[in-house]
Amino acid sequence: MPALPPGPTLPIPIQTVAYHRDPLGVLRRARARHGPVFTLRLALKGPAVVVADSADAKPLLDRDPGSAHAGEARRTILPMASERSVFGADDATYLEAHARLAAAFEPEVVRRRMPEMARIAAEHAEQWPRSRPFRLLGAVRTMVDEIFVRLVLGVSDERAVELTRAIGRMLRTPGNPPMPIPGEGDGLPGKVGAAVFERKQAPVSRLLAAEVEARWASGEPGPGAIGSILAAAPGLSPDAVADELIAILAAGQEPPSIALTWILDRLGRSPELVDPYLAAAEGDPVRDAIVRETLRLRPPASAGLRVLTEPATVGGQDLDAGTATMVPIPLLHRDPAAFGDPDRFDPGRWGDGRVDESAYLPFGWGARRCLGEHLARAYFDAVVPAVAERVRLRPLATQPERMVVRATVLVPLRSALVTARPR
Repeated sequence: MPALPPGPTLPIPIQTVAYHRDPLGVLRRARARHGPVFTLRLALKGPAVVVADSADAKPLLDRDPGSAHAGEARRTILPMASERSVFGADDATYLEAHARLAAAFEPEVVRRRMPEMARIAAEHAEQWPRSRPFRLLGAVRTMVDEIFVRLVLGVSDERAVELTRAIGRMLRTPGNPPMPIPGEGDGLPGKVGAAVFERKQAPVSRLLAAEVEARWASGEPGPGAIGSILAAAPGLSPDAVADELIAILAAGQEPPSIALTWILDRLGRSPELVDPYLAAAEGDPVRDAIVRETLRLRPPASAGLRVLTEPATVGGQDLDAGTATMVPIPLLHRDPAAFGDPDRFDPGRWGDGRVDESAYLPFGWGARRCLGEHLARAYFDAVVPAVAERVRLRPLATQPERMVVRATVLVPLRSALVTARPR
């Protein structure tokens, strides 16, 4: 093994569990002891060089395309992601996958869907419990699944209902296991994990393939992301289209659901922000500041991941080709050099020039910046008001729940326990 920067020396199983249960704490302690470039060693996934300085982070993320791969790095953490998908592909394959989907995520296309997003969100919020605590993240996930299936994929009628339910069964597991997802090369755990996921994903693949076949039979590619793929690549088989979409469903649904959960949780903790949020128009700096500050403190994505494809010097460290690297988003977002009093929720910091935006990466950076960014922003402008106009949420914990790692995302420890009452 090539020499890697120093890092925590706890046994790998303990280091893995500690990172998954308290990522921000582990990262902060490691940076304080070892400096801005250090190595984490995690079970099943091998060592990763953490680059926790914004001056080095963005140049590292910009190495893809060219001298690093994001798709290869992501597949290490999320092994079910197809090498043909926009999430798991690299180089020319990534560009082709991105081009097939881009039309469905253009700002104007997404904006036209906002009234329907608000309608679906309102229907879900009306059905949330009023007499007992519930897990907000789970409720928001179900809402976002339906919005995504109907408005982004473009599936309708009974198949949309079946697909929404199947996606929930595919993606949900009890709790948040403090370990990475096992994959190919991980021995028996990898084989078991692959078999379990294959069984859970089969109904989703079947429904997606049936939707593609129905559209081919009609002679039209139809609406949404499925239509975008079919129009751009008419030679793809139904199974190949489903394979590309599985990764989007697995990796593209969680971040916006988590972001919406944290924003709604924040409005529940700071009721004085609800009326300004509702009164603000789309793109208003007041609303934007609340969203930005919430996602700074509680970013959905845990890290920007890259595998070097050629040797590089990063943060003064010489790294060999094949080195896995990660840019720790929650750590950069709490860098005191970029954000004064970094643990304090302060939306006002975004309007007075106190922010170093080079350290702000909720949607990633560079050529692999999140394809769904405009969709997420539409959720903030359509879904959050639709919910906040109907219910007042009260978090059960006095402080925001600790972030824990789930695959590539950061989720609330108890999935944001809240109560709701009519507004």
